[in-house]
Amino acid sequence: MSKNNIFKKYPPIIHGEARGENDEFVVHTRYPRFLARKSFDDNFTGGIPAKPIDGELGQIGEPRRLAYDSRLGFWLSDFIMLDKNKPENMEEWLEQLKAACDRIAADDLMLNEDAAALEGWDD
Repeated sequence: MSKNNIFKKYPPIIHGEARGENDEFVVHTRYPRFLARKSFDDNFTGGIPAKPIDGELGQIGEPRRLAYDSRLGFWLSDFIMLDKNKPENMEEWLEQLKAACDRIAADDLMLNEDAAALEGWDD
């Protein structure tokens, strides 16, 4: 079975949490496929924004490494790319990566909204 077919058995976005404090991650199983660390800053409210999410890719830290800022307090960093092939068109690939990150941010906000709605439901 090809790697593409294996990845298609999983949902497009998988959110996970490690045992350590603040160790959350996400796996994006569609092209471009990657694993990334998920973090939040003080601007994160968990609420659904009025406009579509339009974050930005950039570089942070020393040494410079790729990061995504949703502009809503949600960050992705420490990317591990799961596709071996180097993209033929880097500009197009970066647009696809940004779009995937925007979808992940929206998905995470929806999960937070769902969790908030269920809070205290089983009391």
